[in-house]
This record gives sequence, C-alpha cells and structure tokens, in this order.
Amino acid sequence: MQCTRCNSDNVQRLEVIYEHGTQQIKTKGRTHGSAVGFGSGGLGVGFGSATTNTTGTSQSLMAKKAAPPAKKQIGLPIVLIIIGLFAIIGGSGPFPKVGFVLLGIGGFLFWKFSQYNKQTYPPLLSEWQNSWLCNKCGSIFTQ
Repeated sequence: MQCTRCNSDNVQRLEVIYEHGTQQIKTKGRTHGSAVGFGSGGLGVGFGSATTNTTGTSQSLMAKKAAPPAKKQIGLPIVLIIIGLFAIIGGSGPFPKVGFVLLGIGGFLFWKFSQYNKQTYPPLLSEWQNSWLCNKCGSIFTQ
C-alpha cells in the first residue's frame, strides 16, 4: 500500500490508528480521615471516608483525527417528543400549542436522524474503514 499523494509506503489504516490511540479509563479512589478535638464540650472524635469512581476516555490527537464518522443520536428528538406530549395532555392556555410545536420538531428531527443513520452513515463508515493515513505527508486517502 502506498500513499496516493507522495508514494510513501509508511501508511496505516485509520481504524488501527483510532484503536491504538483511544483508551477507556476507569479509576477508583478511596480516602480515609480522622480527627480528634477538645473544646468546651469535652473531647470529640471524628472518622470519615470517601470513595470516588472516575470513568472516561483518553485519546491522542492522531486518534481524534482518525476517528470514525458519528451516528446521529436520537436522544434530543425523543426528549422533545415527550415534553410536547406532556404539554399537550396536561397543559392549558398556550401550553398545548407549544406542545404541538415541540412534538412536530421532535418528530421531524427523529425522522431526519433515523434517515441519516440508515442511508448516509453506512457508506461513510465503509469509506472510513477503507481509509489510510500517510505517516510521511499526513494525507488521508481511500483505497
């Protein structure tokens, strides 16, 4: 495999770059403490502990550059639809009208996002899976 721009054979698939440069992070921390104090009320003793959990993703700049295309998330349209339904069912005054607007916007976005995920996303993902990065000139090309 050679770069289509500079003919270098120092190339890598985007999928490999992305996987090597992306790590899932999961940490746990535990803290313990104690205190002793003396005051006008007498002697006081206190103990405490805390546990923290952290999760996330660490990603190199190269992995970010080589990231796959993203699907459209349908969470926002669903929230708009639910709020719209509540406004229509339980509202009075201007709330039902606002509810119909939110229901319409949410429904339209749900349809658009679903169409994107079914029709546009699969070819983009396929192209990404067949794309390479030249480590010499930095160009990205599809084979």
